[in-house]
Amino acid sequence: MVDSNAVVRAHLAADAGIIALVGTSIYCPRLPEGASLPAIGLFTRGGTSTPYIPGMPNPSVQIDCWADDPVDAREIYRAVYDSLQGIQNVIVGTIALGTDGYDYHCILEHTAAAASRPITGADYATYWVKAPGTGNGSTWVSGTVYPLTGRILSAIEEVQGQDLVDSDIPNYFRVLSFWSIMIR
Repeated sequence: MVDSNAVVRAHLAADAGIIALVGTSIYCPRLPEGASLPAIGLFTRGGTSTPYIPGMPNPSVQIDCWADDPVDAREIYRAVYDSLQGIQNVIVGTIALGTDGYDYHCILEHTAAAASRPITGADYATYWVKAPGTGNGSTWVSGTVYPLTGRILSAIEEVQGQDLVDSDIPNYFRVLSFWSIMIR
């Protein structure tokens, strides 16, 4: 079974709008003590699964958008909303640069060999699928283990972002939201 926290974190960490707001400050399961802001914290808080389709959980994920200003916390939340709400069948995982200059998502974990190189390898389509971006992937390297993190089949916000202020922690503002995210 895939790690739902890792899949959601990887998806958010690859989103340009979120990177512009929080950089690499996306933490799971919680923000570390003294973390610099702005930041995002997330964790799986429960959810459902079905015995009829093993390996396809539907976790409920709590996402906390943190900033030292309530307006900034809300802006981070909007970026998370734009990244997740209503998405369907999104591959989350390693991105490598193909020989044609386009990005390719790994769709099957493997150790890279000439036959699996995107797009000149004879078997590349078994391991890679073209991604929407160009030139953002890492350079493909033979012998590297390319993992598949997972696939987000759907994401729907369960509880809309709530502005929270903790009076015990000055200048830490948070927007809290809950998401139903079907993962494979």
